[in-house]
Amino acid sequence: MKKYSLIILLLTLLAICSVSFADTVQIGTGTATTSYLPIYGLYGYNYTQQIYTQAQINKAGNITKLRFFYVSGTITNSKDWVIYMGHTTKTTFSSTTDWEPLTNLTQVFAGDVSSYVPSANNWMEIPLTTPFNYDNINNLVIAVDENTASYASMSWGAFTSGSNTGIYYYSDSVNPDPASPPTASYRTGSIDRIQLVFTNTSAPLAPTLLFPPNGGWAFTDGVLSWTPTLGAGDANAYDVYFGTSANPPLVSSNQTSTTYTPTLAAGTTYYWKVVAKNEIGDSPASTTWSFKTPTASQIAESFENTAFPPAGWYNILR
Repeated sequence: MKKYSLIILLLTLLAICSVSFADTVQIGTGTATTSYLPIYGLYGYNYTQQIYTQAQINKAGNITKLRFFYVSGTITNSKDWVIYMGHTTKTTFSSTTDWEPLTNLTQVFAGDVSSYVPSANNWMEIPLTTPFNYDNINNLVIAVDENTASYASMSWGAFTSGSNTGIYYYSDSVNPDPASPPTASYRTGSIDRIQLVFTNTSAPLAPTLLFPPNGGWAFTDGVLSWTPTLGAGDANAYDVYFGTSANPPLVSSNQTSTTYTPTLAAGTTYYWKVVAKNEIGDSPASTTWSFKTPTASQIAESFENTAFPPAGWYNILR
């Protein structure tokens, strides 16, 4: 029994150490959403603060980018952001006036964020003008001051954190001063899922391939897509290998996009893989996936983004 206990302890310590080498830290998982943080797009002016604990982060160093999970909505009327970050001993906002003082915060970004908005249900990455050196001792406050005098609905990925770890103010007429914020509209324990991107100290992990599915099918207008794998250095470029042989050739080098549009022919089997890269080095190649395209005479129908069954299709079961 002691032998097995020792093995379990060693595996646990190894898992803890592995987390400490991650250069991108994600806080929060799931499918919950919020309309209130980091901004409440239905009002012209916003000021918000969110607390992320040391236990949730567990990594010291320079944070160079922030990623919020963008679900849906239009940023045009909510595009001018000023972002602040700071250390805090707070674990909760104890009242609607318990803002972290601006004197304890550092401005890390100011500008138009509209060019950073991805397609729906993807991470919105904001590069920080001034990296924030997180000490991994205190908790972290992230504040966003939104200053576009108009509105549109937006939704963001959220998770349930500690009680009242988010606080926000919104108004159509009063543009709040972060140096002297008004009484908050509300507090909440549902805050943003977020990724904190630290300075790279290691090469990335192999990317996770998404589409076309391995062994599946794609039409001749199909697009290859993948996502970075967290747990090591942050990728800043990709090499794409694609072709009709099981060991596909390099077709795109050092691209920043996580998609690639190949030229596809009907009735063909294709193979593909991706390598992630950063300034430290390259990842191992992803697993090689394959997919097929239908022949020109093969009947095929896609049911994405439409009612099921599509018009003209009938259920003959009785």
